[in-house]
Formats: sequence, C-alpha cells, structure tokens
Amino acid sequence: MSKRNKQNANAREKHSEDVINELLGEIENEPDIEIEEDVLNLGGTSEEDVKTAEPDEEKAEKRRTAFFVSAVVIIIMAVIGMISTVRFIAKGISDMADNTALKNEFARFILPVVANDIAPFEEESEITNSSKVSCSIWNILINRDISEYKDSPAGGIFVPEYDVSVSCKELFGADSTMTHQTVGVGDSRFIYDEENHVYTCNKNMRFLNYAPKIIDMTGKNGTYVLTVDYIPPSITMAVEGLGITVESDKTLEYTINRVDKKNTLVSVKLISGKHDYR
Repeated sequence: MSKRNKQNANAREKHSEDVINELLGEIENEPDIEIEEDVLNLGGTSEEDVKTAEPDEEKAEKRRTAFFVSAVVIIIMAVIGMISTVRFIAKGISDMADNTALKNEFARFILPVVANDIAPFEEESEITNSSKVSCSIWNILINRDISEYKDSPAGGIFVPEYDVSVSCKELFGADSTMTHQTVGVGDSRFIYDEENHVYTCNKNMRFLNYAPKIIDMTGKNGTYVLTVDYIPPSITMAVEGLGITVESDKTLEYTINRVDKKNTLVSVKLISGKHDYR
C-alpha cells in the first residue's frame, strides 16, 4: 500500500472513531442529566414551595393566638362596659344625693319666710317692713349660732340691729333695706330698742305658722324654682307615727337665685290654696 493510501485509511479510521465517540458521549451524558432532573422532581415540591408551606402545628398555633387575642379584646370591652355602667349608676346616685342636699339647704333657707307666712311678691320692694324684720330675725334664730348674743333680763337674748339688717340682705338680696320696728305677738314678738339698737327676742320659740315641704325643684343657670307645700307643724306633730297623711294648706312657688353657693329669694307666688296675708 502506498503511503498516500495509508494516510487516507488512517483518516477514515479516525473519523469513524470520532463519530462513535460522539454518539457514545450523547448516550452516556443525556441519561445522567435526565436522571438528575428526575431525582430533583421526586421530592414533590420545589424549594419555593417548601418555604411557603406551613406545617399543621404552626397553623394551629396561629389559630390559638388569634382566639386568645379575641378573648382578650372581649374581656377588655366587657370591663370597659362594666366601668361605664358603674360610673353611670354612681353619677345617678350622686345627682340624687346632690338634689337631696340642695333641697334640704333650700328648705332651711326659706323656712323663716314660710314660718312667717308672708304675702306673695314679685319684687323685693313689695315686701312689708314688718315681714322683713320678722323673717330676718327668724333667720338668725334658726340658721345662726346665737350663743354669742347676750341674755336679756327676761330670759331672752339681745340681737343687734346691724345683724338683723345683714340677715335681711342674706334673704332678699344685697340691695334690700328695712325700717326697724317691733313686730309679732306672743313668743314671736320681737321688741325693738331704738336707743340701744337691739332687738329683744325669745330664744325658745315653740310655734311655727307653717313648715316647708319641697315637692318639686327645677334649676337652670343658677335660678331655681321650687314648688313648696305649706304644712301646719302642729298637725304634723299630732299625727307623727300614726300613718296619717298630712295634707298641705296651700302650695306656693319660690324662685331663688344661687351664685357662689349664696342664695337670694327673688319671688314668691301662690299656686293653690288660700293665703291669709300677714
């Protein structure tokens, strides 16, 4: 064989080996790639799926947490509701107590006027001087400490004229004035001493014309309107504890201005019953 033919044979042989190697390489490599992919797919979930999937225990824990938070919220709302209810009830009781206390204060304030059964009036100037004197002295005897006053020889006390004038202003207003004079009869007689500017008064008076019973009260902007029954004290004492209902002789309407816890009687109006002017 010539040299040229030998080279051609070698080339053909080498070409054949390359073709076989190429074919064998594809056969050997491709199955490996497919096997690796199949192995990865055998897990059933991708890496992303593994990250997002939650175990049942974790879900249960989240549900328990949600239930706990809901329970806490419900309990808090219940406590708030209970506190609001308690405050509402307490406020109602407080308002009732305040109204009772204020009624008692007003009853004591108007007692000297009711006891004297003075004529109804719309203006302070309509009140007679004798009524002013009598109510002012009764106000001192009922609502003040009289232990500081000197005793009179007859067993009464001396009340200075100045104190009576101040008492008048307490009842009927700062601009109220009076002409001092002797007023009243019997135990309720107040004797005026013009020279010494004092009144001689009985400090153990036992009789009242009437006692007040406030049956209604309304107030707005410091002005209070009271509906007052006039109860005869002698009847009240006679039927006390016997279960007998005491009826009022008459009913009047009192208007009071209240500023800085200081009261001023503005007017008295007859609503029902007969009034005997005094």
